[in-house]
Amino acid sequence: MKGADLYIWKPLSEDGHLLWLKYSFGPGTANSLAAKLPDHTWLVISPPSEAPAAVYDLLYQRGGVSALVAPNPYHNRGQAAWRQRFPRSLSYAPSGALPRLSKKTPAIDFRSMDELAQKIRPLRQLLPKGMKAPDMLFQIPTKVGYVWWMGDQFSNSGRSDQIWLLRLLARFVGSGLGYRVNSKPEFVYVRDRAAWIESIRAALEEMPPSAVLPAHGDPVTERVLERTRRAIDAIDSKKLREAPESV
Repeated sequence: MKGADLYIWKPLSEDGHLLWLKYSFGPGTANSLAAKLPDHTWLVISPPSEAPAAVYDLLYQRGGVSALVAPNPYHNRGQAAWRQRFPRSLSYAPSGALPRLSKKTPAIDFRSMDELAQKIRPLRQLLPKGMKAPDMLFQIPTKVGYVWWMGDQFSNSGRSDQIWLLRLLARFVGSGLGYRVNSKPEFVYVRDRAAWIESIRAALEEMPPSAVLPAHGDPVTERVLERTRRAIDAIDSKKLREAPESV
């Protein structure tokens, strides 16, 4: 999949310390998030695969990359190329993702995200409760509020983000177009839906987002908290059970 807006770093904060990029993984697109750390190097979440030189060069010119994060067991395809371009960088992933990642990318020595927690403050990481496969969320404070990396369970995809076959498959597995939560979160990541929802809701109240970047699709920058609450309500089985029957 090709497009004019792919592989271009764009700002998600006024100070330029938070950048996002959309890249192709073949049948669809995915996102990367780059955050400037207190030591003036960059952390890159879901580093893009098959990136042109300009993608690396911009971060190299602005301090270099020290941390490469696979937020779940699957977003790992860009790790080798980024480690080659930034040989002093280290790769991190949630501990529950390490067994699969060690099989899929045996040349990459992934470290647990626990080792990164102190270095990346005030950026915060959240592993929601109730998961069977980890998918990390991140909250980055900015002057106008928190910017959230929302992971694979949230998406804001348009038609140009997926070929027709992937759009069909996405509907089958519980996703689709527009800003939404996967309606079948148990398909890959979630074991206990109620615990997972409760965990995310609590974090939303503690760190309400001014913008969110799902792992797939465009950033959400308007009425963010309201729309995120509605997206979660749409898959809350308890709310569905309590909803009045149509007359």
